[in-house]
Parts: sequence; structure tokens; C-alpha cells
Amino acid sequence: MDSFFDTSVVIHYASFSKLLEKPLAKKCYNYIKNKKGKFLLGYYIEGEIKRRIKNRRIMYQEVLNKIINSIYEFDKSSLFRSLNDRDKKTAKQIYELSKGKKPEQVKRNLSEDQTVFEMQIETFLKFLIDDRLVEEENIRKELLSIIKEYGCNHADCMVLTSAIQAQESLAIFYFVAADKHFNSNEYDFLKKDPRIIEMKFPKLKNLLYED
Repeated sequence: MDSFFDTSVVIHYASFSKLLEKPLAKKCYNYIKNKKGKFLLGYYIEGEIKRRIKNRRIMYQEVLNKIINSIYEFDKSSLFRSLNDRDKKTAKQIYELSKGKKPEQVKRNLSEDQTVFEMQIETFLKFLIDDRLVEEENIRKELLSIIKEYGCNHADCMVLTSAIQAQESLAIFYFVAADKHFNSNEYDFLKKDPRIIEMKFPKLKNLLYED
């Protein structure tokens, strides 16, 4: 079966490294490396991935700033404050793991990790994606509005709307996520909404909840 990706899976895949190894990242890495069927990506998701690259650069630079100067305060940095809560937490975790090491070593480790991350993303976008679908300006506002009623944040709603629109003209594919915001109970509830009950939905595959 083909796979349409949420941003979370691609980021976890590219984040799999020895610096901050996590089981979910390994799971996403293996899913993508062991490719089956076509890989599909929405244009909005691709934009999200590219924004993530920029945010990781900020995150790593902030960690290095504090390694170089221990009195540097994350929360007083406008760049650090521009990060989302998850990135802030990760930056602080990396700082704690790196604290006590020489700045040159930390800089090298972070640079190598970011290089691998960006190379993985580039490989995924250039060589593993078979089709790009649903340009951002073509995401239907009425469908997006219905999905927003179910409590997802704007980015998740844009992703899910893209996936549902892409499914309209294709054989059923997996909507592959690795995010707690996409759970099977809420997804099944959405599918029963009378305004969209006649629409084809992709099959949800959330790697977060799989062994």
C-alpha cells in the first residue's frame, strides 16, 4: 500500500542519530528505509519539513551559545523563544547531555548531526518521494474548517486536509503519522461526520502506537 506522510514521520526519520537516539525515530527510519509502495507527500508538508530544518539550526546554535557561555539564558533569546515548546525541551536536553564537554567538540557534534539530518531530508525529498500532491493554495477551506472543529492545531489540520483531498482520486493509501494528535478513535469519529461521511479516507497508520 502507498504511504502519504505526516511531517512527524519524516522529521523522526531524519533525526535518527547517535546524538539523541529515540525508539520512535528508529521506527520511522526503518519504515522509510524499508520502502513499500509509492511515497506521497503534500506540498504543505514539504514546506513544514523545510521550516523544521531552519528551526533545528536555531536550536543547535542556541545550545552552542550556552555551552560557550554558561550564563547565557535561553529564555532571554528571541531566537530561542521563537521555537515551539518541543524544540525548547529538546534543546535543553541536548545542552544537559553536552554540558562539561569542550565547545569545539560540541560544535563538531552538533554540526555533524545537523549535516546528517539535512542529508537525510534531501535524500527523502529527491529520491524517495514518488508524487507530490495538493498544492497549499488548493487546500479546501470548507474541509479544513470541519477538521478544525475536532481540536487539531492548524498545522495538523492542514496536513490531514491534504491527505483526505489526495485520497479522493487514488486507491486507498496509508496516512502515516508518528504524532499523538492523530489517534484512531478521533480519526474514526471524524470519518462519521455527516458533512464528509461520503468522502474516501486514507487508512491511518500511526507509528507512535505500533510495536
